[in-house]
Amino acid sequence: MKQTTSIVRKLIIYFLLLNIFTVIVVGSYSYYRAKDALVERTFDQLTSLRIEKKYRIERFFEDRMLDVNLVSKSEDVKNIIQLLNNNLPNQNNDTLIKQEYDNFLRKHFLSANYYKRFFVINQSGQAVSFIALFNETTLMNYGTVEQLPINNLYQKINLSPGISIEDYKLDSTTNLPSIFIGTLVTDNSGNQSGTVVIEIDIDAINSIMYENNPHNGLGKSGESYLVGSDSLMRSTSRFQDNSIFKTFVRTTGFKKALNGETGTEVIKDYRDISVLSSYSKVDIPILNWAILAEIDEKEAMIPIDSIRNNILYLSVLMSLLLFAFVYIIAKRISLPIVKLKHAAQNITNGNYDVIVEDIVSNDEIGSLVDAFNEMSAKIKEQTENLKLERSMRVSSMIDGQELERQRLSRELHDGLGQSILAIKMRLERTATSSPERTKIIMAEVQELFANTINEVRSISNNLMPAILNEFGLVDALSNLCREISDSSGIAVEFNHKQFSIKVEDKINTYLYRISQEALSNIIKHSNAKSAKIELIADAERVYLNISDNGSGFCYKEGRKLCGSGIPNMKERVHLLNGEIDITTSKKEGTKIKIGIPI
Repeated sequence: MKQTTSIVRKLIIYFLLLNIFTVIVVGSYSYYRAKDALVERTFDQLTSLRIEKKYRIERFFEDRMLDVNLVSKSEDVKNIIQLLNNNLPNQNNDTLIKQEYDNFLRKHFLSANYYKRFFVINQSGQAVSFIALFNETTLMNYGTVEQLPINNLYQKINLSPGISIEDYKLDSTTNLPSIFIGTLVTDNSGNQSGTVVIEIDIDAINSIMYENNPHNGLGKSGESYLVGSDSLMRSTSRFQDNSIFKTFVRTTGFKKALNGETGTEVIKDYRDISVLSSYSKVDIPILNWAILAEIDEKEAMIPIDSIRNNILYLSVLMSLLLFAFVYIIAKRISLPIVKLKHAAQNITNGNYDVIVEDIVSNDEIGSLVDAFNEMSAKIKEQTENLKLERSMRVSSMIDGQELERQRLSRELHDGLGQSILAIKMRLERTATSSPERTKIIMAEVQELFANTINEVRSISNNLMPAILNEFGLVDALSNLCREISDSSGIAVEFNHKQFSIKVEDKINTYLYRISQEALSNIIKHSNAKSAKIELIADAERVYLNISDNGSGFCYKEGRKLCGSGIPNMKERVHLLNGEIDITTSKKEGTKIKIGIPI
């Protein structure tokens, strides 16, 4: 038996596949759209942070250069240089220098906590340095410029007058990174009298760049930092201690920033971790620095991971709900179909009393159920009609056989039997007759034998006319019409001008028997004066038309109200896969039209 899959299972599978496809498409679209939006927003935040830090660090150095320029023009610095020129390294000189420093410079340096040390150098290279402390004591040291970490900057300032910045370097005395800003000092006549240098406090730069607040929008892994042209950090890393001037940064973003490019992209940072990075170059004179604002991609994607999980949970929930809904709908849709299937199987098994009930539906399924019930009723009715017709045909066949036997019996008894009996009696008389009488009796016997032979030929001809087998249907029907006309007094016309083909013997025999039956009925029931038989043929069919001008007979389609001739004719036509049409009336007589495929 052919393996089948229930419609419920198919509907569930189809709907679930459609649901899974829809969920995948919608979920993927939503996920990637949300991811792109989140990445874009994160890049915007990083860019805003980078721009803000870049602006602050640039303004910081601009302000420090203004401070240096302002200090270089102050009278306190000029007085300190004058005291250095007096070459008075004694207690009184120290006191005077401290007084000059405390008058203005110390307060100015301590006001914003931006500076670490302050250097004043005269033209001969003698220098004094001050350490900016918050207490009242000022640490002051003397020396020559060659002994100080500012010697390179001092030489540079003297070669190129103006404000100069020395990028980070390691202080040999403290082994810590330092950055200095300096410029020339002129006397009241405008002549160069010395140099002033300020060491910027690295903590001031870090206070701008370094943030460790998880609520600042950078989360736990976001940071902004500065990198010099030597690929070393210029600000503190959030993840590495003592990173200034020790941690190398050779990332793609850094290289592009040094080349003057500004942008955002996902890169590997100095820790070899994937980050979202926003980068650009810092516009500070002399310094070739890059600024980067970054956050770990993993942390940045936490919201989108949450969205992804929510999409998955929602998809599973929707799939379960849809499964339950589809299961119920599939059951409701398949229930009438299952009932129809069982009903069809019952009909197949011969049970025609099948009606599909308890299904109320105003759609195609309801129409299908109604059509099935109507079909079942029709099949039941037609089956009963077929059984009745079959019973009628069998009965007609048996009745015909019995009638034929009775007719044959009568013909044998009344005709042939009497002739044989007469011959027997005459032959017995010869035993006691004279030769002359015997001779007469033998002549009578010969005549009786001749009549008997004719009688046998007549009976044989009625059973199967020899002319039909020897000469064909046309000659047999012509002979039949002639005999009927002679014996009944009914004028029977036979027309066969349009019949010129040869058909198989079975068709010839059945058409001949139908004609016999029809003419017999005309003789018995129609009271007709004339009848007509037409035999016509074309390339596909043979047509036999029989008509009379009698009073008709009692016939209705599908019913036998008189005799068995009509059912016998219909049975023969159906056996030849043909069609028969019978019309009868008292005014126009009876017309029989038969078509047989060749």
